[in-house]
Amino acid sequence: MRADFSEVGIGFVVNLQTLREVLKELSIDGRRWWIASDPHDSEETGFLTIGHGDPKCVDRLNTIYYRVPVVGDENWKARAEKLILIDPSTLNADDPGYYIEDGQVIQDPLEDFISFYEPIERALMARLQARN
Repeated sequence: MRADFSEVGIGFVVNLQTLREVLKELSIDGRRWWIASDPHDSEETGFLTIGHGDPKCVDRLNTIYYRVPVVGDENWKARAEKLILIDPSTLNADDPGYYIEDGQVIQDPLEDFISFYEPIERALMARLQARN
């Protein structure tokens, strides 16, 4: 399955090493980001999975996984260094987050997305600005 790029206006394309470095540095209120799938599997699926929450916690109330597309030319599968597209229109949650509020289990996909995407976006922007 390949991502639909028709809605992409402006996004970040980063290599796997850069993405790992950026994610490794992120930590907000005890929540972390990490690459949760084997990058070699992306050759077949066209996606890489990024986890957000507590990597040691298996409780779905505390962890969300987003699929991000791997992009490149016809030779991208042969390269060990993948190119990852970080753009809001191409990110998909594997399963929405669940929260307990007033004794009920609720979902808030927009808040999940904001808490996942915006710190990555800020970190990538800061890295870009530091290079200039």
